Amino acid sequence: MTRKLMNPVKSRSTMKRMKKKNRIPAKSRSMTKRRRRNDMTEKHIGIVAAPGAPDRLAKQIKAELPDMLGRELDEDIEWEVSTHVDPLTGYAELIEELYEKTDEYREKYDWDHTIFITDLPVYHEEMITTVDINNKTGVGLISLPAFGWPPIKQSVLKTIVSILGNIREDAGREELTATFNNYLKTSRVYYEEVFLDETESDHSVYYIKDSWRGRLRLIAGMSWANNPFNMMRSLSSVVALAFATGTFSMLFSTMWNLSNLFPLGRMIAISLLAVSAMALWIIISHDLWEKVRGKENKRILILYNGATAQTLFISVLFYFAVLYMMFFTAALVLLPPGYVVNHIVPDEVTIVFYIEVAWFAASLSTVVGAIGAGVQDQDLIKKSTYGYRQRYREQYKSSNDV
Repeated sequence: MTRKLMNPVKSRSTMKRMKKKNRIPAKSRSMTKRRRRNDMTEKHIGIVAAPGAPDRLAKQIKAELPDMLGRELDEDIEWEVSTHVDPLTGYAELIEELYEKTDEYREKYDWDHTIFITDLPVYHEEMITTVDINNKTGVGLISLPAFGWPPIKQSVLKTIVSILGNIREDAGREELTATFNNYLKTSRVYYEEVFLDETESDHSVYYIKDSWRGRLRLIAGMSWANNPFNMMRSLSSVVALAFATGTFSMLFSTMWNLSNLFPLGRMIAISLLAVSAMALWIIISHDLWEKVRGKENKRILILYNGATAQTLFISVLFYFAVLYMMFFTAALVLLPPGYVVNHIVPDEVTIVFYIEVAWFAASLSTVVGAIGAGVQDQDLIKKSTYGYRQRYREQYKSSNDV
């Protein structure tokens, strides 16, 4: 019996028609998705952040948190995340003061879960708090400075997911200790359950020790919140002044001879002295140093001063690097080797010569720039320090209490 073969071209066209016939229209697919979404349970997450760095981080987290909650916790829940900025979240140094806002936000927005993110170092007795969970309400508090420099977005994101997962499963709070240790790898996280009279509930506190390492971590995290590169904007005109002065000095052979004569150690010492002098002058001229004597929260004020010093040091280092690159380019353009050999031994006119001249010029110009830094935008510089922002938040708090 002979089997009749089907025309392959006709077969393919027939299959296409069948697929097209069985294909679900786009409108029906979208309706199916909406129907499935309507069948899903909604959960609302509210993130209350302090102004500045915490707010910027919270907005970045908002975009990724719903998908991550769906993957890690429950994909059958539609997670809604909203962020709010509250200056008072960055005002209080004590946990109990931060929780005073809890009931207000939960009642106003009807959130299922609430997370506070603050840029302040939070202490409970002698513990540097990284995360705090109110066992009664499930409200979580995250102190960004405890995460160090910088508080990596993924670490904070995973911390929030871990908090919400633990609360939903009603699992043992102590189990989160190992999880948080993975996010703060350079410091060991400890766990303790404490009762706070202010909230009338038990709190699960995850903390690092108040040692020199813990304080350095806090100061580094606080310096990140100060955003030292933002302060660089106020020094833009200072860069122009310093570059003009240094370029003029570079035309004279005295600078060439000195930069060629000084050993590496002395060049490093001159640079560090120049950077430190400029940072110190900015602190003095803008009154950025917090007076500790006679104040109640001495420990917090010392951290403020440490963060201010580190923030300024980083800003001025960046300023120095910008100046150096400008002087290096200027040296290559303004100092042709044929002219320089009239004053320097020809064998020493190499690329190292130009590096050293630019280095020395940047160091001297940094000192000159320090004078100009004293007349810059004071408001912008002060906003990059904790003490000024705290005084602003205190005024905000007082105006709201009236």
